[in-house]
This record gives sequence, C-alpha cells and structure tokens, in this order.
Amino acid sequence: MVGFIIGLFVGGFLGVFVMCLCNVASRADNNIERMDIKGADKDGENEEK
Repeated sequence: MVGFIIGLFVGGFLGVFVMCLCNVASRADNNIERMDIKGADKDGENEEK
C-alpha cells in the first residue's frame, strides 16, 4: 500500500514535470515562429502577391 502511494506521488510529479516541459516547448515554438515572421517582413520576403 505504501508503494502504491509513493508511486502515485512520483507518477504525479513526473506527469506535471512533463506537462511543464511541453508547455515551455510550445511557447518557444510560438516565439520562434513570431520572430521568423517579423524577420521575413523586414527583408521583404513575406510580401503578398
């Protein structure tokens, strides 16, 4: 029973940790895309045809 409770805590901690990593990676991707779009606008590569 004690092993089960410890497993719940460890599993919950790891699950939250992985969710945080995924959240950080998602925000980083959004920032990179936003920076690429701004950079393309400055260079004139992203003009509408």
